[in-house]
Formats: sequence, C-alpha cells, structure tokens
Amino acid sequence: MINDETSHGVRSVLSSMRQHNRRTVIQAATLKIGSFNFDCTAYDISLGGIRLKVDMPIEKGTNVLIQLKNKLKQTAQVIWFADGFMGLSFTENPEKVRSGLGNLANGLS
Repeated sequence: MINDETSHGVRSVLSSMRQHNRRTVIQAATLKIGSFNFDCTAYDISLGGIRLKVDMPIEKGTNVLIQLKNKLKQTAQVIWFADGFMGLSFTENPEKVRSGLGNLANGLS
C-alpha cells in the first residue's frame, strides 16, 4: 500500500525527471483521431505535453490532434493511458507550443 509520504516522494522524483514544468488547468478540449472528434478535459499542460481525462481508452503511440480553447491546435502522440486519463507528448517544438498557448504559457519553461 502506498501512503501519502511515498506518493509525495514518487511525484517529486517524476517532477524532477520532466523536461518542462507543468501548469494545472481544467479546460474543455477536443481530441481528434483521424476523422473522429472526442470531447475531453485538460488537467495540466506543459510545453512538452498535456494530461487529459477522456471517456475511452486510446492506445499508446496513437497520433492525435488536440485543440484547447480554440487557441492551441497541436499534434501529439499518446504516451500513456490509465484510469481514464492519458498523457500526450507534443510533436512540435516547445516554442511553437508556447505561441499556441497564448496566456496559458505564462510561467512555463
């Protein structure tokens, strides 16, 4: 069983391994896979990727297009899926992501 102290330690190690810092957001988003659009919710974002809540499992390695607030429209790849959440890694360089995020990019590096 994992206790709060262990969980905090795991989060700390994972954070130190990340290339980009993250910002918590709770925003409606649209995930496009081929010709299909899925409504989802973004929970955190960085210049390298985004974490989403979706209602269906999507296979690791799937290429997608994510749109957030009619601003960011970014190609990405599914890198993990667990318990209704998924992590996407943006395929574009961080500066292009920054420009697409507008004000949401404030404080991200």
